[in-house]
Amino acid sequence: MSTIRTKPMSRRHLAACIAAAFALTAFVPECFAAYDNVQNCNDTGSGSLRATIANAAENDTIILNPTNMHCSVVTLGSEIVMPQNDLTVKYNADNQGIFTVSANSAGRAFDHTGTGTLKIQRLQIKYGKVDANNNNAGAYGGCIRSAGTIDLESSIVRNCTITGAASLEAGGGIYAAKGLILKFSAIKNNSLNNTYKASAGAGVFVQRYLAASYSTISGNTLKGTYSSGTPAVAGGSALNFEYVKQPSKIDHCTISGNLGTTGAIYIFNPENGNIALTDSTISGNSTSSESFSAITSASSKFYLGIIDIYNSTIAFNLGQGSKRIGPLHQTYYNYSTAVVADAIVSSSIIANNTAYISGLTGSQIKASDILGTILGSNSIIRAATSATTLPPDTIGADPLLLPLANNGGPTQTHAFRDGSPAFGNGNNNGNFSTDQRGSGFPRAVNGATDIGAFQLQVRDVVFASGFD
Repeated sequence: MSTIRTKPMSRRHLAACIAAAFALTAFVPECFAAYDNVQNCNDTGSGSLRATIANAAENDTIILNPTNMHCSVVTLGSEIVMPQNDLTVKYNADNQGIFTVSANSAGRAFDHTGTGTLKIQRLQIKYGKVDANNNNAGAYGGCIRSAGTIDLESSIVRNCTITGAASLEAGGGIYAAKGLILKFSAIKNNSLNNTYKASAGAGVFVQRYLAASYSTISGNTLKGTYSSGTPAVAGGSALNFEYVKQPSKIDHCTISGNLGTTGAIYIFNPENGNIALTDSTISGNSTSSESFSAITSASSKFYLGIIDIYNSTIAFNLGQGSKRIGPLHQTYYNYSTAVVADAIVSSSIIANNTAYISGLTGSQIKASDILGTILGSNSIIRAATSATTLPPDTIGADPLLLPLANNGGPTQTHAFRDGSPAFGNGNNNGNFSTDQRGSGFPRAVNGATDIGAFQLQVRDVVFASGFD
């Protein structure tokens, strides 16, 4: 098989390689790194994506360029295995546009067995499908599975699925064993449907480390059923994040329209560091058989993880569940909230979330937004459980949010109507330069900061203090 390998080496790298050679030492790996150009859109054979990856060395960059390939889609007949620890796969067309890799429901697209970082840039990866045929084994990664870290930039992972019977199904779109970096990307319309036991992370399942920015996780569906027919314990219709090894973040993101047996985000065993949610929106997520609708933090060590929520909006999430006794003798009725965690909540909106509880005496609908030990300031929280103590300056009024919409920037946000208590009553303790929408949308305008992920950009300077 022939592969074109070209990569201009910088003077610094060239000097390092020459010095290593004269010192009679081994070349560093980057001395061998190359650009490997895919030549066609065939599934197999010389010049195909599969063959190019098979021939690639550590740290190589695989280039898909329609000028060379004369196409914009590669359709796979089976998954492509990537044994390299570190590898980049990217679309190269003046840093614009996107190239599609379709798994064609014939398996997942990429199986990264290396333990380094798989970088994917400007690709759309879709229609991965993993059938779980052995209920004693797990099934992981509907489109991408990595034993290391996945770094996804300006890319889309969509319409991937894991189905069948397994002890655990994890990562309908992505499974990352050591970490996940999302930048300007979308994880959408992926699904898990386990007919034997539990499911976790219909969009994403990640362990150890997460850094998500300017990205959307939406429309993912999670189902889990024990063989007895009862709903399985499962977590994270959008994101399941486990065994947190270092401080992680979700910033400038929207997580919306995900459906599962538990909430959109499930955080398990936050061992070291915290998880920061900043300048982000969690909206319109719902549960089908349990009651945690937006964020749940739990631990086998019997402590709740710390979540820092800054300048974010968590609204219009629906939790559904039964009034029954949990393992710590706390009723799921009290857990029927949008956020279940110990949390610092600063200048954020947690409001208009609903819990539908099927109790012993009939069904009840209850507005319930948060449960946990809450610190922070300048937030709007409409309804907390009786077990929750809120900061004294918390506003309990309706934030008057408008529907989730494209208000500028790469992700959708909730603007607010005239008269909203969010206007001018927030803080910027995190010193953020922009609101969720990013460049061109300052976080503070004329010295005032709004509560939530959205900052109104045009305001009356004369009447900013509230006089009319």
